[in-house]
Amino acid sequence: METNNEYNRKKYKLGLALSGGGARGFAHFGVIKAMQEYGIRPDIISGTSAGALAGAMIAAGKTPDECIEFFTHKKVLNFARFTMSKIGLMSMNGMENGLRKFLKAKTFEDLQTPLVVTATDISNAKSVHFNSGELIPRILASCSVPIVFIPIEIDGVIYVDGGIFMNLPVRPIRDLCEKVIAVEINSNESRQKVGNMIHMAVRSFHLGLAANTHIDKKLADIFIAPDDMIRYSMFDLSHIREIYEQGYSTAREILKDFQKVTTPAVAIAN
Repeated sequence: METNNEYNRKKYKLGLALSGGGARGFAHFGVIKAMQEYGIRPDIISGTSAGALAGAMIAAGKTPDECIEFFTHKKVLNFARFTMSKIGLMSMNGMENGLRKFLKAKTFEDLQTPLVVTATDISNAKSVHFNSGELIPRILASCSVPIVFIPIEIDGVIYVDGGIFMNLPVRPIRDLCEKVIAVEINSNESRQKVGNMIHMAVRSFHLGLAANTHIDKKLADIFIAPDDMIRYSMFDLSHIREIYEQGYSTAREILKDFQKVTTPAVAIAN
């Protein structure tokens, strides 16, 4: 059992863990907006895939509204395009170029808030947690859904989406924080029609994500899972505001009792 002295020696008071889930990640910005309105600010952010992308934007000092504006009136082809590569259907060159202009920060060290990004070393079958070095390649690595996107090579190692092993990245920051808020956005229906190859890849991937979140969910002090995320697909850029508002309203309700949570491992679910 953790003693009071050990509890007080935690490096950070509050950590925020943001899950993957494609366009459902717009809900993260709604959650963070609600946190800010309650005066709750994370001392460190941990993100996987869409959570890594959202986390990097917030860690760079962008507001939730600025982040939403970055995506508004855009199409998927502004960020990803089909390619002839044998190892992925789409490249993320558009996303890379957009992030370089929007974030300004080039490295993790340039960020205003410490950030941990989880990706998967596909050759060695393990999770890797980045917190230093060049920022954007590591964000893209965390977002590289296998088959759908071309994997990202960093220092000779091939990386794909971090959600394969850890879609809700509480563990990378749990021992560093007195409390952790975890946001999970990847809900799935038990039955769903699969229309084409991309749908098949995305569906298979999301089912895997759902199966690996249980450990991290239990480690969070506060667990936020916005309702009705199943309605939105991975590439849904036509319901950005709706997804955002769902995250916001859910977080407003759950976080109103935030100050009552005084010890770790107390889960509050919607």
